[in-house]
Amino acid sequence: MKRISYLLSILLVASVVFLQSCQKDPVTSAPTILFNAAPGFTTADVSVTVNSVIKIGIIANGTSSNLSRITISQLVGTQSTTLHDSTFSTAQFSQNFTITTASVPGSVKLTFKISQEDGETAELSLTVTTTAAAGGPINIYSSKILGSHENTTVGSSFASSNGQVYDLASAKTNSALIDWMYYYTTTNLATIASPKDVTVATVFTSATNGPATWATRNDTRFQVVTLPTGVTWDNITTDTQIIPLASGASATKIGSLSAGKIISFYRADGKMGLIKVDAITGTTAGTITYSVKVQQ
Repeated sequence: MKRISYLLSILLVASVVFLQSCQKDPVTSAPTILFNAAPGFTTADVSVTVNSVIKIGIIANGTSSNLSRITISQLVGTQSTTLHDSTFSTAQFSQNFTITTASVPGSVKLTFKISQEDGETAELSLTVTTTAAAGGPINIYSSKILGSHENTTVGSSFASSNGQVYDLASAKTNSALIDWMYYYTTTNLATIASPKDVTVATVFTSATNGPATWATRNDTRFQVVTLPTGVTWDNITTDTQIIPLASGASATKIGSLSAGKIISFYRADGKMGLIKVDAITGTTAGTITYSVKVQQ
């Protein structure tokens, strides 16, 4: 009898082990991910001009666990980089992304990957091909010369709409045309400044014709820039290269100018352009020589 009880005990333990071994692992499944198909959103491969702005929306839902991460990567040739990476814990995810396309022609593959807390993932991809824009016409002014504030023979004011240099009296009469003025001081050295910059009234102090007496003081903005690889001053023939360089101009003056520097500008009327400094001569009574390329 004891022998039977012992055998029954062994069988009971074995059956428990067998039942435990037959229990299935937790079932997991990949999350769902879709592009936002609302009007105005990009949902598939697209071809646009350089420096375009596109909108891409992502809608995702967790299945076997909460969503935990979204990453956006771009592939150019064989080089992959991460554009966006954020973490969270939520059953659903919806976000719209605004993306500025490349400034040069080419193709970029964008991949949107969503992850769950249990390790399951899903992703969507599309390719954005950028093409060269036709480009708008520009005006080109070469070897323009401005005199500093103490120069009595060469004007200090410039209008990029017509390429004309104005002395102080003429600048006052044509103040709505004047986009910048040139001066040289021990503080800022060789400087281009918008008529509205606070320093111009302290440098050009004429009680009769100084900027403080002008009817209009244009708020031109500037920024020192570097031309992109493959772009030279001579091969800028449309505004295609100008727009991305000048759009971010925000300074009311640029000092410490020297030959070779390139400054972008954004006029009060919305026109954009570039200035290339050719030479600086003298100081407070000296001159600056430069060239200009500006949207018509």
